[in-house]
Amino acid sequence: MDLRLRYADAVEPTDPDHAALIRLQIEYDRATIAGAPIAPELSRRMRGLAVTLEPRLCAGIAGLVDDCGVRRGFAELIELPGADFLDRGTEIYRLAPVRHVLLTGVSPDLVGAISASPLLARLTSLGLDDNPIGDDGLRTLLASPHLRRLRWLGLVNCGITPVGAELFAELAPRVLPDLRFVYFARNHAELVPYGAGFDAVGGQDPIDVYVPPIAERITAEHGPLPWLDPAIAWRGGFVDFSEV
Repeated sequence: MDLRLRYADAVEPTDPDHAALIRLQIEYDRATIAGAPIAPELSRRMRGLAVTLEPRLCAGIAGLVDDCGVRRGFAELIELPGADFLDRGTEIYRLAPVRHVLLTGVSPDLVGAISASPLLARLTSLGLDDNPIGDDGLRTLLASPHLRRLRWLGLVNCGITPVGAELFAELAPRVLPDLRFVYFARNHAELVPYGAGFDAVGGQDPIDVYVPPIAERITAEHGPLPWLDPAIAWRGGFVDFSEV
């Protein structure tokens, strides 16, 4: 983040709005990571600048991706089909400091090529939600040598069964050493703690948290792991990219 702040200082005379967006998004991320309150005015100004500047900051890769998001002042988040990621990833990386990738259209047959690609080595976040990779695809993904920097993994509705959950429990603590968050909802198995019972009047936080036996066993074998922290479930079960 310090390098981004120095860049903001350098461009402020010629591009003050971009400099302000960099500083505001970094301030927001630091507060989020620390669990500190975020001033409404900071959020309002940050969102306004992001809406204004995002088309320009994403322009270099707009024709190569389906969607682009600005984080910490730069085009860090992209969404695109898995096949396009393999075909265009090198060019995208040349044009933008991408750290977070959401992939669509990933069939079980495509998981092998994606898992073998060195393009994954740059990522801190990988989203595979709603791709039917199943247990075999998960096994292939966990065998990738390029995911050791990964901190955020989305596996929502991927057709994973208890067999795949057990496989993840066995391998993830070793092959994904930096992992901080796993989004595992709507599969055919339980893995991470989740909220149970929500206040119909008061908000979105749960009134209880259920820790699956598999999560208890992983913790007993490997000690506390960030992606199994019940505190995540207590605050709604989701961790934003800004926190990784």
